[in-house]
Amino acid sequence: MAHDLALEKTFLLTAYFKALVYDSVFLCLFGVTLYFYFNPTYNKGRKDNHTSIMTSISAVMFFIATVHLAINCYCLLQGYADNCITSFEPAVYLGNLKTWHHILKDILL
Repeated sequence: MAHDLALEKTFLLTAYFKALVYDSVFLCLFGVTLYFYFNPTYNKGRKDNHTSIMTSISAVMFFIATVHLAINCYCLLQGYADNCITSFEPAVYLGNLKTWHHILKDILL
C-alpha cells in the first residue's frame, strides 16, 4: 500500500531538492563556464562576441536561479517559522498564490 506524504512534507522536500539540484548542477556549470572564459590558457587571449554574449546570458540565468532559490527559502522560513505560531498552518500560508513572493518566484521560474 502506498503512503501519501503530508502537504507540509512535500513543501519541505521540493525546497530541499531544488537546493540540491541548484548546488550540484547550476553552481558547477557556472563555475566551469567562468573558468574557461577567464582562463588565459584556454582562450589564448581571444574573446569573441559570441563567447561574451553566452557568458553574459549564463551569468543572468545564474542570478535568476539564485534569486529564485532565495525567495523559495524565504517562503519556507515564513511558512514554517513565523506562521506556525499563529492559527495558520504552513500549507495554508504556502498555498496562498496572491502574495508578492509567490508571484515573483513564479515570474522568475
